[in-house]
Amino acid sequence: METNNKHIDLEYLKQIANGSDEFILQMITVFTEEIPGEVENLQNHLKNKDWNALKATAHKMKPSYSFMGVKELEDMVHSVEEFGGSESHMNELPGLIASIHSITNEVIAELQEEKKKFQ
Repeated sequence: METNNKHIDLEYLKQIANGSDEFILQMITVFTEEIPGEVENLQNHLKNKDWNALKATAHKMKPSYSFMGVKELEDMVHSVEEFGGSESHMNELPGLIASIHSITNEVIAELQEEKKKFQ
């Protein structure tokens, strides 16, 4: 199947969906509705220097990126979780979170296109 997605790889999602387009649609919908708010939470926790909340939010986000096959964001969110938890690499956090925000927007656009194939 020809795909021009830059970030997502839905193979894992398709595997666990076991042929259910409805499940895939539901997962994509949940991701596109909830992840932008979580990214905003990361930004707020960083601004407020709430490292425990930053770590917890990042931890909660990892499976969402895994389901959508966004390995680069999975890795970035893992770093945010680690840095927040250890209160280290503080100078890297703003750039990491900005990248997560930017790439997540691209991922959501890709998923909106992908959704049309399952409707």
